Amino acid sequence: MLDSIRVIMVLEATGSKELLANYLKSQIEHITHVDTMVDALSTVKRQRFDVAILSNDLEDYYSIENMIKILNDIGSIDDILLVSEKELPPDSPAISLENPMEAHVRILRELEKFSLHTGAKPLRKRATKGGSLANTSLFDSVPSGLYRIKPTGEFVELNQTLANIFKAPSIEVIESDNYFSMFVDQEELKTWQEIIERDENIHGLVFEVERYDGQTIWIRDTVRTVYNEDEEVCFYDGSAEDISAQKRLEDKLAFLATQDILTGLPNRNFFHDQAKLTVSQARYSDDLVAFLVIDIDHFTTINENHGFKMGDKVLQIVASRVKAQLRKSDLVSRLGSDKFIVLLNGIRMRRDALAVAKKIQTAFATPFELPNTTIEVSASLGISLYPEHGDDINTLIKRAEIATYAVKDRERGGYMIYSDILYNDENPSKDEV
Repeated sequence: MLDSIRVIMVLEATGSKELLANYLKSQIEHITHVDTMVDALSTVKRQRFDVAILSNDLEDYYSIENMIKILNDIGSIDDILLVSEKELPPDSPAISLENPMEAHVRILRELEKFSLHTGAKPLRKRATKGGSLANTSLFDSVPSGLYRIKPTGEFVELNQTLANIFKAPSIEVIESDNYFSMFVDQEELKTWQEIIERDENIHGLVFEVERYDGQTIWIRDTVRTVYNEDEEVCFYDGSAEDISAQKRLEDKLAFLATQDILTGLPNRNFFHDQAKLTVSQARYSDDLVAFLVIDIDHFTTINENHGFKMGDKVLQIVASRVKAQLRKSDLVSRLGSDKFIVLLNGIRMRRDALAVAKKIQTAFATPFELPNTTIEVSASLGISLYPEHGDDINTLIKRAEIATYAVKDRERGGYMIYSDILYNDENPSKDEV
């Protein structure tokens, strides 16, 4: 049994992949099986895994390349095995499942290799005749950095763990230093001092410090005040923990919560929050706010004719080209699978929004260069305006989408401002087309 590693399988429950999943469950103690990338993303956020087995044929919202990136970045998974039910070229990194028994043996062999470096534990040092380990104090052997400082920050005592956290050349060097001088942000130091003076204790305060090698890390600090017989502050006793890895993971998760992985643009949630703020500000400035929904024409056909990878490439090019047509103060986000939305602020007239729509259309004038092919791509645009078409963000987005559908019904590749009589008006005014 491979009991030293934790494995996640991202495989469709079909054919030889289902056989593989059932076989590995009988061989590996810690193994989890999901059949979509969305489920995989949710699972790796909650649990730690060492190895991922990923279907190379999985047709999901994410491309295989992006799936691998997500597993690496969010799950901190270094080892990923690709498997496929399809016929593979000789140079493919994936393992073919055409011969299930042969594939199972090969996959187990690969997992055993991974377990050697993933599950290996550091060797415990042997005590020498001099008893070096036996002479190590409990104060130095605890995994947290411990310290005692004066109210002015000078060290009175500290353990070896704290010196290691700060990459100090020696414990003597850090002892001669001042704890407060290690804070990167003086506002964070001020917060630390205000809390300890007010509450006498600090519980898990997080702040950034600079190590002796010049690198910055994030520390979680827990501190209590020590008084003398006259009830005067004598020392601060603290316990510091390096949480840099956890902080990086939190930052990545926060990024994913607001960004679209495929295009690098903000996602719908981020757009919604920014739109609320923009509309709120426009109430006081009497400016218009425009919502432009961009819907790629015949995107399903692009995927069918050229494959999902080429479809993803089209989305990436659209994101780049549209962004290039906008001001820095404007916001473009990915609204859905083949939809984008633009937020225009600080505009005075409807024609300002129409001018931007016309400019965005130029982004589709040049054919899209894809690997081994060139294709023509167009998009239909619908526009809604605050306050003319409402002050609720969802309503404004919906009305821009309605205008987009009207464009598609009449002539794809155009643009139109929303109107309550949109569908009944056979001859819209020039201001609306």
